[in-house]
Amino acid sequence: MDKQLIAVGTHPIEVGHYMLPTKEVLRLMDNLKKIVTNRLPGMIVYGRPRLGKTTALKFALENLPNFINAPIPIFIANSNTYRFPSEEKFYSDLLYDFDFPFISRRKPGDLRNQIVNLLKEKAETSGTRRVIVIMDEGQNLTEAHYQWLMDIYNQLDRAKISMSVISVGQEELLSRRTFFLGQRKSQIIGRFMTHEHRFFGITSLEDIRSVLHCYDSPEISEYPEHSECSFTRYFFPEGYDKGQRLEKDAGIIYRQFMDLRREHGVKSKLEIPMEYFTYAVENALKIFGTHGEQLEWITSQQWLEAIKLTGYIESEIYMALAQRGDNE
Repeated sequence: MDKQLIAVGTHPIEVGHYMLPTKEVLRLMDNLKKIVTNRLPGMIVYGRPRLGKTTALKFALENLPNFINAPIPIFIANSNTYRFPSEEKFYSDLLYDFDFPFISRRKPGDLRNQIVNLLKEKAETSGTRRVIVIMDEGQNLTEAHYQWLMDIYNQLDRAKISMSVISVGQEELLSRRTFFLGQRKSQIIGRFMTHEHRFFGITSLEDIRSVLHCYDSPEISEYPEHSECSFTRYFFPEGYDKGQRLEKDAGIIYRQFMDLRREHGVKSKLEIPMEYFTYAVENALKIFGTHGEQLEWITSQQWLEAIKLTGYIESEIYMALAQRGDNE
């Protein structure tokens, strides 16, 4: 492959726009298939920050139609926070996130009907009579928000359209569900929070090895298309041709993460957020690879440098301090 065909700065690793079918993504996809196949109305997906939950969910949903052989329409919205939430703001935000072209200040009922008609049209056009709505930062949703979502759900249900709402957020989503249980809001839990999916970061050496394999394999990370060139091979062609693989460095990377944690007194259970891990890999490829120092391969010390540049250990220290403060 002639690398001159790819301008510096345009490779997916350099742009940062790529998704890998990691173990967590595939586990999430299995749960999503159950939601869709059984026509369940909702699920919460939660985990600590920076795990890549939203990215994983987008990847899973983009590939889900192929697995179930049905083109289900998918809509993604952000759960915005306001000092004084209102139906008008909530519905207007949904229409904006759904790329509705003609949003104007109207009564809440008019805005809700626009949403319902949009979802209904897409569901009918697809032939599935189904829609999936993803609410990102779902821990921001209040009882009122869920009531407004229920109004949309009920209108679609009367039109014989099924809507599944997937709330994605931090672990506060579980606390929100516990609160609703205490308030006997069974109608909210029954529609939107009965099913749950705990999303994990990297917790073991095997997890590291599995993710790195994705960068090594042209079947998974080929770029450009039809080049049979994986991300690893593109940035380290000489080392790759001599048998080097990122997957073989899994033990080195695992030890560097563990040593950093010990050095800074981080005693929590290992769970490396995917965002920080992929930053470390990207740093190593960009700094030491074909567009950087053009080295044959990455040394242990260089892996340490790549990890430190992510800000991972600072984040772990901050989280430990925050949790200590919450417990005092």
